[in-house]
Amino acid sequence: MKNSMDRIIRRMADPTLRRRMVRKLLKRFPLGSFDTRLEVGAFERPWYAWCLYHAALEAKALGHAAITAIELGVAGGNGLVQLCEIQDQVQAETGIRIFTQGLDGGTGLPETSDARDLLYCWPAGSFPMDYVKLTQRLRGRADIVIGDVAQTAKQLSIRADAPLGAVLFDLDFFTSTRDAFALLEHPNVLPRVWCYFDDIVGTPDGVFSDYTGVRAAIRQFNANKSEREAHLSQAYVFRNHYPEEWHQLIYVYHRMTHPDYNRRLSHQKLVLDLT
Repeated sequence: MKNSMDRIIRRMADPTLRRRMVRKLLKRFPLGSFDTRLEVGAFERPWYAWCLYHAALEAKALGHAAITAIELGVAGGNGLVQLCEIQDQVQAETGIRIFTQGLDGGTGLPETSDARDLLYCWPAGSFPMDYVKLTQRLRGRADIVIGDVAQTAKQLSIRADAPLGAVLFDLDFFTSTRDAFALLEHPNVLPRVWCYFDDIVGTPDGVFSDYTGVRAAIRQFNANKSEREAHLSQAYVFRNHYPEEWHQLIYVYHRMTHPDYNRRLSHQKLVLDLT
């Protein structure tokens, strides 16, 4: 009884209740434009939709016909399956083909002794994969790459005609995330790669900090880069949106040495109001 009453109280106090009802309706009946549905979060994982859509728009503006999207940390595969469903919608909306891959160790989180890996949250072996079952669910819409991310991220094959445009990080550990950043060093990437980090905001039991877990990996990555070369930064792009927790989890990798980094993405002329 107490738990039921707690749920009722939380729902009554939830300022986003009406928004959630609208989202539920739009998921079932996709009315309105893709932009508007994305703005109100009418997707199972709007953070995945955001990264894929804006990577596709960037690629289109630069003259590409396709991009690569990667999920890191597949586990049971719900995220990768939903990524494929979003992929289909973004392809239909933008005309940009998306080649999706999922990287995972296959047997759950690896063994580690690094205190920055937050073992008090996720012990080794957590989140294993049923490879056969997952491949059946994917129905050929994504490739799964099994192995130590320290190796697979360095050796990953990306099609020459489909630069890396979006990376969805869900590796939990500092060490795994640090090693996965080798993907961002690949020569075939968009000038700006949209990234999502699942584990940089959490509950009190996680006690995430800038010196542990994913945040520590991002901090170290940036410390090893010149400010005029490349960096990972939170994306400050949600000025006209209702505040959502996932907005904090969207980052962009800027490769400022990319030959297309300074190319304009918009054909609209800038008009200054001098009155």
